Amino acid sequence: MTGESMRVTLLSSNVSLNSVARAQLLAEVLSRDFEVQVLGTAFGGGVWEPARGGPVPVESVPGGRWPGYASTVSTLLGRIRGDVVYAVKPLFASFGVALLHRRRSGAPVVLDIDDDELSFRPAGSLRQPRRWAVNVGHPDGRSWTRAMLARTGWAERLTVAGQALQARYGGTLVPHAKDTARLQPRPEWRERARARLGVGARPVVMFMGTPRVYSGVEDAAEAVRRMRHGADLVVAGGDPADPFFRSLKAALPEVSFHPPSPLEEVPLLLEAADVVVVPQRMHPQSAMQVPSKLLDAMAMARPTVATAVSDIPAMLAGGRGLVVPPADPAALAAALDALLDAPEDARQMGLRARRWCERHASYDAVRATLRGVIEDAAARRTA
Repeated sequence: MTGESMRVTLLSSNVSLNSVARAQLLAEVLSRDFEVQVLGTAFGGGVWEPARGGPVPVESVPGGRWPGYASTVSTLLGRIRGDVVYAVKPLFASFGVALLHRRRSGAPVVLDIDDDELSFRPAGSLRQPRRWAVNVGHPDGRSWTRAMLARTGWAERLTVAGQALQARYGGTLVPHAKDTARLQPRPEWRERARARLGVGARPVVMFMGTPRVYSGVEDAAEAVRRMRHGADLVVAGGDPADPFFRSLKAALPEVSFHPPSPLEEVPLLLEAADVVVVPQRMHPQSAMQVPSKLLDAMAMARPTVATAVSDIPAMLAGGRGLVVPPADPAALAAALDALLDAPEDARQMGLRARRWCERHASYDAVRATLRGVIEDAAARRTA
């Protein structure tokens, strides 16, 4: 069974969070060769708003804590249509469910890893009963995640999002690929984009994505304060319901904050940016992470300043961007000023970044790799 006659189900661990974007991009690439389904648990609020209405619909099943989650598992198992199941993240709600489905159907499992999951789940103890209860009681808590990570070798094939993850787990590298036919520079959108964000004539430094404790938005704000060029920092993508996002807004009144937008609006928003900033801090949660927002900027040929964390230096090598030390607002400010000092050099930098993205991280670039992974997994079907 090959090609369009084969069905692939992508199981997302939590379709209520931005992690579902990884499942969506894999689904969009695979849909060129297979019939695809994106399915997962909604642990709160339904499907993540920017992922609604995409080219591959996201199917969700409400979820919660054990023991009630057993009912969700039963529903998920009944709705899987794939001949191959692609579990996105080594978590029980994706990988665990996929392994249970294989036990009863024989459908092979591909596992995708795009983060160091344990770093997001601090260990608990009997002295911290609430944290311990969360770890055990939630299907994607630390205890369940440790169990899933111990079984990564049970998958027929493994894919990873970055080189640091590949060094730890092995597997096939599949970056956060971008549809470069959709994400491409459109200078004629610039004025509409700036009006959409409510910015004036000053240069715009943009942070695109969901701010996290390790994202360095505070460093970007301090850098913009120090710049010789008067500029505005725009943060596009924060969740108004997130306490950390609310605390950032309160602490940084000079920053223009915007809620998440549909994924199809990313090209428009990025067209408003004079420079994109990816100021990741060195943190357990970022040490193996490849920011998808960096590849968005590269696909859109936006000149970019980022920090030397994880795979970022390799991605921006060869004059594709400027890389500065993490948590260094002075160095960040100097790099931002340097790009605004030389707009033509900055434009050429962005074009080099786009060409790299087209060759290494576009849908076309990863299509054959993903097709090979799925077909190899299908050939290992156990029943």
